[in-house]
Amino acid sequence: MTGPVPVQILTGPPNSARRAAPPVASAAVTLVADLDDVVESAECSCDAGDDNPH
Repeated sequence: MTGPVPVQILTGPPNSARRAAPPVASAAVTLVADLDDVVESAECSCDAGDDNPH
């Protein structure tokens, strides 16, 4: 048999195992006063929907 084996108990993962935080995305927000204007100006005008599948 072999003698005792030295063991190091860590309180957290070693620095080499830690990854950098992902970059935070920045987004611009556009406020719309009247949503009906935006919906009516949409290019797609489909008659089919959940209530009328044909």
